[in-house]
Amino acid sequence: MLRGRRRQSFLHGAVILGVATVVVKLIGAMFKIPLTNLIGGVGMGDFTIAYDIFRPLNSLAIAGLPVAVSKLVSEQAATGRLRDARKILHLSTLLFLVTGAAGFVVMFFGARLFAGFLKSPDSYLTIAALSPAVFFCCMMSAYRGYYQGLKNMYPTALSQMVEAAVKLLCGIALSVLFMAFARGSLASGESVLHTLYPGASQDEVMVYQFGAVGAVLGVALSTLAGTVFLFLRHHLGGDGLTREELAACPPPASSRVLLKRMVLIAVPVCLGSVATHLTTLIDLMSIMNRLDHAMTGNAQALLSMYQGLIPQGYSVTDVSKYLYGSYSGIAVNIFNLVPSLTTTLGVSILPAVAGAFATRNLPEVKRNVESVLRVTAMVAIPAGLGFMALSEPITMLLYGSKPMEAMIAAPLLRSLGLSVIFVSLTTPINAVLQAVGRVSVPVKLMVLGGALKLAVNFVLVGIPGVNIQGAPVGTAACYLLIVLLSLWVLRRATSVQISYLRVFGKPLLAGIACAFAANASYGLLLRAFESRLVTLLAIGIGMLFYAAVLLLCKGIYREDVLMLPGGEKIAKILEKHGLIG
Repeated sequence: MLRGRRRQSFLHGAVILGVATVVVKLIGAMFKIPLTNLIGGVGMGDFTIAYDIFRPLNSLAIAGLPVAVSKLVSEQAATGRLRDARKILHLSTLLFLVTGAAGFVVMFFGARLFAGFLKSPDSYLTIAALSPAVFFCCMMSAYRGYYQGLKNMYPTALSQMVEAAVKLLCGIALSVLFMAFARGSLASGESVLHTLYPGASQDEVMVYQFGAVGAVLGVALSTLAGTVFLFLRHHLGGDGLTREELAACPPPASSRVLLKRMVLIAVPVCLGSVATHLTTLIDLMSIMNRLDHAMTGNAQALLSMYQGLIPQGYSVTDVSKYLYGSYSGIAVNIFNLVPSLTTTLGVSILPAVAGAFATRNLPEVKRNVESVLRVTAMVAIPAGLGFMALSEPITMLLYGSKPMEAMIAAPLLRSLGLSVIFVSLTTPINAVLQAVGRVSVPVKLMVLGGALKLAVNFVLVGIPGVNIQGAPVGTAACYLLIVLLSLWVLRRATSVQISYLRVFGKPLLAGIACAFAANASYGLLLRAFESRLVTLLAIGIGMLFYAAVLLLCKGIYREDVLMLPGGEKIAKILEKHGLIG
């Protein structure tokens, strides 16, 4: 079993995780889209606030150990020290047990403090309801990091699908139940959690907030399900290491030595992960506060941009939360679909590069680095340009039952189009830097990018005539800076000379053709008939143009295809028709 896994290339592993991610995102869309339609902009504001608190706390609790586990296990496997790899799993599980419990306590008991700091005191319930997810995510990460280090992506992929399915079922069901409970209490004149909400508009706001509480509680239950699955998978199915292989290996290093190595890798990676989510916190804190400032300074200038798109009777805080919920719950949700796919490339490339770098196989390092950047570009560039070309049709297609929020989100998604490309490249590049030992670089660059993002948000979002429209500008500036500096550091760290034209040029050419074809076909089809299917048809036509241009300019290379499952057969077919580089 292990030998088969050792033959699994990074792109093969990425395909496994990529397929799982597509399934997870489809299930996630079945969760997020109905949820947004169910609880609206205000409810999604509370939902997003809880998530934005959860992410950095979860990163801090995990403390970079998944990356450390994956990197160390891959190095031990490459050098034949499989008993060390097995011991690393046991040590990481104990560490995660402690850090996960600590993260849960901080988030649960600090819920009111976090909500008050963000000037959204009613959000404390959603923050507290999501807190158990910190503990269970930590436990999952120990097993995922271990199997990824062994270049076996199936346990991670299957656990993600289990998690997504439970989130869909429990999240929607609990959201509906909590909203029904709140409406029933209000209808009978009772208080809800000892609070009365006078006025119809405020009653509805409270109902949406309770819907968000039920949704995040479903998310917490999904992480429990994922943890149980991985525990049973490991103890019933094993890891593929045979007794003979383990007996042939030298004795493992001491726990103290392995723990020290794990911590030396984990701490800077942890800070980098927290810094990554720091940009989300920057958005959360700066956007809400600067929107309040814009509303207080010149509410009329702000509201005039959204005539008929903001419900009557909302307070200043409710308007800020409504705009932020439309941005984060719709535009950012769609935007995140692409980086979530390229994240799988980062997860898969880390053990491949770490193993090659540990044995000083620099040609293999170069091949893997160029391949992961090229494949990332092939996914991110057409998607980002496509968002720019069809932002309004896409938001209306997915969130048509909430047309006001969708119309607010459409120009935001258009502005986020370029950011998709830069954000998608960040994770694979960071994974390569971590694999070659430059684990502190991502955190330094993320802090630098975060400072730029904060400055842009502070200036632009606070202008009443710009407001939430300034947030995507900060994101683009932040990640463009990070990508450019990361590539410069990568070249210095590995001496790998990347052919940027070969890596990015052809995907860019095909991506431009994709965007033009999608936009033009949408306009033409809309003249013939009005239907949401027009958007899907336009996207399909754009994808066909993209594939055609990419093949005609030989933008797909033999070395990439050979790393795919069944790659030799695919390569022969493409070579027969002269469509491979």
